[in-house]
Amino acid sequence: MDTVGRQASLTERRTPRVAVAFLLLFIIFEYLRLHEILPILGTLRVQTVTFATLILIVFVETAKRGIDLSQQSWLLLGFLGLTFFTIVPAVNQFFAYQFSFGLTLILIGYFAITHVLRNQRDLKGFLSLLVAIHMYHAVNGVRGYSGQFDRYGFVSTGEPGGSFLGDENDLALAMVVILPFGLYLLRQSRSLPARIFWGVGSVMMLLSVVFTFSRGGFVGLGGMFLYWVVTSRNRAKAIGTLVVAAALMIAVAPAGYWARIETIQHTDSGTAQVRWNSWAAARQMFYDSPIWGVGGNNFGVLLPDYAMEYPEERRPTQWGRVAHSLYFELLAEFGLLGVLMIGSVILLNFRDIKKVMFLSQQGRCSASLLELAESLRLSLVGFLVPAAFLSVLTYPHLYYLTGLTVVVCRLAFIESADLRPDLVGSRERTG
Repeated sequence: MDTVGRQASLTERRTPRVAVAFLLLFIIFEYLRLHEILPILGTLRVQTVTFATLILIVFVETAKRGIDLSQQSWLLLGFLGLTFFTIVPAVNQFFAYQFSFGLTLILIGYFAITHVLRNQRDLKGFLSLLVAIHMYHAVNGVRGYSGQFDRYGFVSTGEPGGSFLGDENDLALAMVVILPFGLYLLRQSRSLPARIFWGVGSVMMLLSVVFTFSRGGFVGLGGMFLYWVVTSRNRAKAIGTLVVAAALMIAVAPAGYWARIETIQHTDSGTAQVRWNSWAAARQMFYDSPIWGVGGNNFGVLLPDYAMEYPEERRPTQWGRVAHSLYFELLAEFGLLGVLMIGSVILLNFRDIKKVMFLSQQGRCSASLLELAESLRLSLVGFLVPAAFLSVLTYPHLYYLTGLTVVVCRLAFIESADLRPDLVGSRERTG
């Protein structure tokens, strides 16, 4: 690359520090719920001002660099359009509007990630903050463990956060998703204090999954670690990490934890039976509206009419319940179009990660980007496995992981000494 090209590349990778600061502040509000910890911030509408500024930053960055979006971005915008379209035929249009509005807010965060994070320094700063916040939640989750069963019959770690961190299953999912980034920061650390900090934080996130008693969290961890062992470049290291993680979980697991996990095999009773019934209703909703579905948040509205697995007198009590699965939720509420769009986003994420790994193998991007790509892949697996049992389509995890994938792929492409569009797409791709 000539001198002019290198200067253009450096300019491409610069982002105003104020933009990065507002993105980090947004993440603090999003994941830490700072306005709930300090109510004065809510009174002063600091979160609203932060969000509005972030929207402005996205528009400014788009104006500077032009509209040249990744395939994932176009698909997510198409999905957003689909959610607004389904407001019209939805039975409960207000609920459908709420889904579209919530997704709009999440996608603002997504585009902020893809437009603001333009170099590895800012990317590592973003991940450091994200992991630190989850370390805080992990500590609170373990501290909140009471050893007592709640009204639903499950041991609870309390409510460590709000919104998508509102119960023990949400907490376990978040920890599984973020844990690979904690391990990434541990590997990237050069000083002993930093290694200790990220190492202890990663252990706390792992242990907090145990204290949630979440079976979905356990399945997510298991699926993620097994995928790591199968696909790792250093299988011995992956197996060693798996053994250490298993030993820690066995050592600290509270009484009754493994008995709780063993109930996963009971598929004909308890919450497993509820899920089977919900999935059967979701399939029937899909049969009745296969193209665009029944509309966002309308699964629970229509469930009493589709809960054929329940006695007739019990069907009205099913109103408002969730599908207990990202995939069945997507199938019922947005039909084939929704499945095609979100499914394509997931496939493109794995494709981009594979491209980064290919570039690294060719010596054309840094080892740190390779490690981050591998962490992203594990995080995606850690999300997708338990998502089979949780309604998480309105959670930000998938969208923000997609944004980070786009960023990592773009950075790997910029680092490449021999820029080839057939490998990673347009160099100017912003999000």
